[in-house]
Amino acid sequence: MATGSPVVRLRRAERVCWLILLGPVCAAPATGASVTVTGDDALSVPAAIGGTAVLTVLVLAFFLAPLINEWRSDSLSGREADEALTGIDWTSKGWKRVRDTFHAAGLDTARLHAVSSWSPDSGLKVVHVPQPSPGFLGRMEDWGTRLQRRTSVWVVGAAAGFAVALLGDRLDPSVDDDALLVPLLVTAVVIVAAAGVFVYHAFSLNVRRPTVHVIIPRSWRALLRTPVGAVLLRHEISHLRHGDPMRRRYLRHVPAAGKLAVWFDSVAALAVTPMETSGQTLVSLTVFTSALTAGLYANSRARRLMVTLMEMRADAEALAHHPESAGLVATFLARQQDRNPTPQKAARLRALTPGCAGGPPAPYSRAVAAAWVFAVATGVPALGLWTGVLDGVPS
Repeated sequence: MATGSPVVRLRRAERVCWLILLGPVCAAPATGASVTVTGDDALSVPAAIGGTAVLTVLVLAFFLAPLINEWRSDSLSGREADEALTGIDWTSKGWKRVRDTFHAAGLDTARLHAVSSWSPDSGLKVVHVPQPSPGFLGRMEDWGTRLQRRTSVWVVGAAAGFAVALLGDRLDPSVDDDALLVPLLVTAVVIVAAAGVFVYHAFSLNVRRPTVHVIIPRSWRALLRTPVGAVLLRHEISHLRHGDPMRRRYLRHVPAAGKLAVWFDSVAALAVTPMETSGQTLVSLTVFTSALTAGLYANSRARRLMVTLMEMRADAEALAHHPESAGLVATFLARQQDRNPTPQKAARLRALTPGCAGGPPAPYSRAVAAAWVFAVATGVPALGLWTGVLDGVPS
């Protein structure tokens, strides 16, 4: 594949968007340490960086906890669903052309989790199917998920918390605090150990060894025998090869952590810039406003662009060896756009226009420019402090 091909440019743009989303989180230990090493109660450099890094990991884990909960909920819902999904018999004559398309893409249908659906409304798609923990742990996860779905549990918990907050001063349990210390510590250790085991299985089964299903409706089997159907199938194969279903799940949670890190880095940059005169104060506030605005804008743009870039890259890979089918895909997308117009389909149609270079859409360059503004506005003050150019805020 040529270095300047559309596929290479689009994959590079995907990596840059991930860097925009996660860059502020990775920079938080350095920017946070810039604040904690100044002032009267300054920490040592290793302690400052280590403490901020631990805080960053905890915040990131806080935002990834809903992702694990989503895996558990979707896993239970999928196993309880009424929709009949049956495995595909690849030896059947009706699936021969589909099987040949998978083999041409280098995928072994014997190891492929492909299912067929009888639903007339569903479309050809690749989905991530979360898996529960094995054995007793999986049954505990299902029990906890069912318990979370009951409104009565939340009502009883809220009422109990309100009662404790209201009557806490009047309650005087005659229990020695030292006698409760050991049971509480043992309980905390057991809970943390169980949580660690659950997290290990969740990431092992859904990140390291994810289960991905290719759902092929029976009504699409005739379409898949046509040239445009083969291109659409190669489009979904591209999503399968790059793990896009899992990445889309990450996109529902990671940007929130990135936005919090943008706020943290911007405030840290403001804290280390001197504000002894009105001019310095004006410059510091301008830098803070620029960093915050640019960082949030870049985060929002990158999040929206990621799915579009995945779709455009899948189109480019599907047409890499069959450029003559671009017109067929454009016609198919134009009909979809007329029924349900979206900016994503419009960007894909522009990329399929004859003479188009096939690079990232226009908002990508604006997101990169905003990310550079944020990087300069937050990095220069921290770099100036570490190199001795800035002395930080007065103690």
